[in-house]
Amino acid sequence: MSNEEEQYPFLKKEIVKEENLVPLKYVCEEKAKQIEDDIEKEVELAEKMKDMTDPYRFAGYDPNIIDFIRRCDTEEQAVEIIVYLKKKGDISKSTAKDIKQQLSKAGLRSFGEKKQTGFYFQYED
Repeated sequence: MSNEEEQYPFLKKEIVKEENLVPLKYVCEEKAKQIEDDIEKEVELAEKMKDMTDPYRFAGYDPNIIDFIRRCDTEEQAVEIIVYLKKKGDISKSTAKDIKQQLSKAGLRSFGEKKQTGFYFQYED
């Protein structure tokens, strides 16, 4: 494999797919870089879009207390969640205490921006 082919793997694939094209060694380096960058961006975007449209991308994901708190509208709702998860045994007493302290000192959005609330219910079988 030539040096050009090693530098531009996406472009190499495109050229190999098509017959009767100019060999890669005759492509202007600046143009080759631009084409390679464009192809790489398209591939990355396609992969991201595929991930975003997959309804099962979070299959098996177990939301944690922070995920629930980020969906709260008020600090009172967050406290209810903390108390519930502590009572259920999903979080320890010390974790509950630490989260309540952060909530009272730094506020609800210190856990991150608000997440959409209906996410866990948006996909139906």
